[in-house]
Amino acid sequence: MFKNFFLSVQFLSRFPTPQYTSITAMEMGRSVSWFPVVGALIGAVLVAVAQLQVWLPPEVVAGVVLAVWILSTGALHLDGLADTADGWLAGGDHQHVLEVMKDSRIGTGGGVALVGLLLLKWSLVVVLIEYQAWWFLLVVPIVGRISSIGLMTVTRYVSVNGVAEQMFLHLSKPFIWLWVSALIVGLLWVSPGLFIGLLLAWFWMRWVMIRMTGGMTGDTAGAMTEVMELAFMLGSAVILIN
Repeated sequence: MFKNFFLSVQFLSRFPTPQYTSITAMEMGRSVSWFPVVGALIGAVLVAVAQLQVWLPPEVVAGVVLAVWILSTGALHLDGLADTADGWLAGGDHQHVLEVMKDSRIGTGGGVALVGLLLLKWSLVVVLIEYQAWWFLLVVPIVGRISSIGLMTVTRYVSVNGVAEQMFLHLSKPFIWLWVSALIVGLLWVSPGLFIGLLLAWFWMRWVMIRMTGGMTGDTAGAMTEVMELAFMLGSAVILIN
């Protein structure tokens, strides 16, 4: 159990963990169930860093929070977002899109997507800090990762020899659906409007990736994480301001 947890930490973050000499496909698949817990760890770090607001302006603290956020994840999901944006802009049949997404170079679509998303995230972190909405900031990375692993249970994996292929083969779907159910209940308790907005964003992202590739890849899973984090932050800001 602990090995699966540490494998999930290794995959999703740059936090220090024990190093293993042998890892099975089954263990990689089972590690997916721990992704929301890693999200909670990242969220806790963000909340801790945000306490700099006692000494610094919210705009500066938001920049530091965003930098720590990127460093703690190794920009893993941002890379997926950029590749997905490049594939979307390139267009063409599924195979062509997949080939574009595998290119390690970032194109115009990826660059614009990264800049736009990071600017929006920074502005929304400023709002969360100003309202001292620490619970919302804590939950943001959890929402993104539950949205991503929920996608894995209902969407075909289409990337040949992709990094997430073994994870898909050995998912623990009952545990994933427990996480999804907990998220749905929590969102409905906080705000039915927030739940509806996130649901629409999730289905829209899934529709886009299926139209692009015929299914999903590790890159589109990363894009889903980033988009759902942004959507949750936007919904949280609306709740706080109103």
